[in-house]
Amino acid sequence: MQRYWISWYSGNYADEGCTKPPFQFWCSGTRERNGNDDRDEQILCAVVDCIGHPDDHVGDIRQTLKEHFPDFTERFITPKEKDWTPGDRFPGFEGKTSLGSFTLRTKGIV
Repeated sequence: MQRYWISWYSGNYADEGCTKPPFQFWCSGTRERNGNDDRDEQILCAVVDCIGHPDDHVGDIRQTLKEHFPDFTERFITPKEKDWTPGDRFPGFEGKTSLGSFTLRTKGIV
């Protein structure tokens, strides 16, 4: 199993096709969206645990993000230690296991 700290931009608007993913995520801020509308983009991040072949992890993460956030723009996908947690800035992580609600569940991802 490999843990990742990931972040991406998305409007996170349901009327644009965004849906709730199978893992917990946080909004750490916003930025102005390119284009002519008045909507902002959110800066989103999550902790996900992947299983399967490591060569597939990043592609599986991107595919899952695209399925739930069709407008996503990747910021980063960073490997972390198995017991890494995001810290106090992202509440609600403590007391949860790596295979709990923070786990991405598709193909090679738990």
